[in-house]
Order: sequence, then structure tokens, then C-alpha cells
Amino acid sequence: MGQRICQWALAVGLVASFSFCGLAVRWSPGELDVAQEPGVEGTYRLRLQNDGDDVAQLRLYVADWLRDENGVNDFGVPTNGARWIIERSFPAGEPVTIRYKVRLPSSGSIGVRGTFRTWSPQEIDAIGGVSDVGVDSVGEASTAVSSALVSIRRSVEGVDEAGIATVALAVRTAVPFDGLTIEEVYDANVEITSLDAAEGRFDTVNRSCADWVTLSHESVRLDPDESVEITMTLATPAAYSGMHWCILIAESEDVVVGEIGGARIVTRPSVGLKVFASAPGTLEGSGTVTAIDVAALDPLTFEVAFANTGNAQLVVTTEVQVVDRTGEVVRAFLFTEYGRDYFRILPGSERTLIVADPAIGGALPAGIYQAIITFDFGGDALIAGAKAFRIE
Repeated sequence: MGQRICQWALAVGLVASFSFCGLAVRWSPGELDVAQEPGVEGTYRLRLQNDGDDVAQLRLYVADWLRDENGVNDFGVPTNGARWIIERSFPAGEPVTIRYKVRLPSSGSIGVRGTFRTWSPQEIDAIGGVSDVGVDSVGEASTAVSSALVSIRRSVEGVDEAGIATVALAVRTAVPFDGLTIEEVYDANVEITSLDAAEGRFDTVNRSCADWVTLSHESVRLDPDESVEITMTLATPAAYSGMHWCILIAESEDVVVGEIGGARIVTRPSVGLKVFASAPGTLEGSGTVTAIDVAALDPLTFEVAFANTGNAQLVVTTEVQVVDRTGEVVRAFLFTEYGRDYFRILPGSERTLIVADPAIGGALPAGIYQAIITFDFGGDALIAGAKAFRIE
């Protein structure tokens, strides 16, 4: 069954939630993993089935998605764009500037539009400033503002010889507020890299295949127990390698209005089919351990960070071995979650694991120990990290 999604809207602007929303529609297959040569067009037959008792009126579209550092699906990243989430307070008058790089297309320029939302008090508006990123936009001034109280203006600070533009988003506020979400969306898929996220979280999908996908239907109506064939056309560019991904969304046109914590919400139940496209013979699996910390002693728990440095999704099993000063293994256990002894991680992502000893035996006795944590994703060798620690 495909990934079921709720799209939640507070006033304006959608925020993704991942709970089951009662939409009895499923994609078949539940996930699509294809190997397709560069520069060719492939056609794939899919099916949408309504297993419910009500008519389903659905809108179909292609979107981007990620997994966050905890392995949770994130369907809120804008397609062909980037998102910043800044969880802090902004005092009145504080100047804040976010900077990022974007690789320009061969034409030398590309259009962009953006929006922002302050959390409390809530304000939603468009980003002002230049709307075309390219050489001709460097240093271009704009007096337009997005809001009388809070504004964000976009400017292009420079374009280097490789065609990479540096873009600045200047945040100005006359009132204090808490929390800020910013989204930038480009006219086509471009590579976006964060330079300064202003202490916030930056998300983008630089391996998106959303622009390569065309669906045979923009909308469908399904009676109970009815199904329909959907054709997906995937046109891969001539110069792609590794794995790219996107998600096909079937979103209900029915709107459900509710309330959470006194706030009025609008829900649109959806079901998604994840698509992975890989260039044959180009997949490279590699990873590295970026951090190991002892989180607790009873039960013995480690917080471990692992980064996928290759160009393909990895399926990883993780084992912890704890040895004492004599070299004897005194504890050994696997990382598990949701009943599985493995996790998946997308290229360019980092995953934080909480690995706890399931044994019922109390804390280790006083002494000096070393934890050896290995990651196995089917490569030529295991990736390992070690952490020495003392129990007093």
C-alpha cells in the first residue's frame, strides 16, 4: 500500500502530517524502483484502487519528499525549491540574512518565487525583491516589501564563472515574533545549497526526478471498488547518474474542517507512491559515522549519527559491541525500530539513531569500556566507529 498522507492547512499554506486520514485509496504497486538509462523515455503502468464505500474525487500530481534525521518521511519540502525552518524568537528590529547558492541553468537565469510564514503571531506573505536569478540581477535594488510589519527581500549578490549564483534573503521585522518558515520555489529543478541558514534547518531535494515525470491523468473520479490505470512517463536526462526520487500524490478534493488546540485546521487526505529512478551501473554506496555519544547507562544507550555519502539509497543494519579492558565482548545488540532491524537512508542525508541495549541486566559494573558500532549496507567493507567511556 502507498504512503498515506494528511495535508494540514492553517489559514493559508500546507504543512505535512503523516497520520492515517481515512482515504481508502491505494496505489499499485506501493512503491516503484526503476533502473532506466540516461536520455531515454520510459512508460510505466500504475493503478489507483478505491477500496472505500464512498466516491473518491482525486487530484494527481508529482512532488518532492525527504526523510528527516529521525527517519520520518517529510512531504513538506517544496518541489523545485528549498525550505528553511527557524525555531527561535525574532526581536523587533533584528536584521537576519539567509544565504544560499543555486546552480543556474544553461540559459543563465531562472525565475523564482517565495513565501514565508511567521508562527506566532501568524503572518503569511510573499517574498519581495528580485524574481529572476541571473547575472543581470546582481546588485539589483528593489524598494518593494512583503509586509508592513515583517518583510523578506530577495537579492542576488553575485554569479561566479561556473554559473553558481549567491542569493540573499533579508528578513526585517518591526514587531517581535516566534518561529519562521520560508519556502523558495524555482521554475525548474536546480541544485540549491545552503550557505547560512540563520541557525535554522535547511531542506531541499537535489536529487529530485519530479521534473522528469508526466502523468496521464491530472484528476480521476473513482466509485467504490473501482480502479483506474495511470500511466507514468519518465524522461531521464542525458547526464544523470546515481539515484533520484519523487512521489506521486493522489489527493482528495474533499476538505475536512476540524480543530486542534483551538486552531481551525483544514485536512486533505492523500496517498502517495514513492518513485526511485537509478542510472544502471552508476550507483555508489558509501557512508560515514559522524558522531557517537553515550546517552544513558541503564539501559545502555548510544546516540549515533550516520551520513550517506554515496549516490544511492542505503539499507543499513547497525550493531553495537561493548568490550571491556581485556577485549571481552560484554554487551552486543542491534538497532531496531518499528519491528525492523534495519533503516533506509537517502543519498546526502544524515540519520540520528538511538541504539539501546534490550537486555534486562542492569548497568555495567564500574570500569573502562569501548563501544564499537558497525554499519552494514552490503558494501565491500563495514563502516565502523568507536567510543571509549568510563563507568564509575
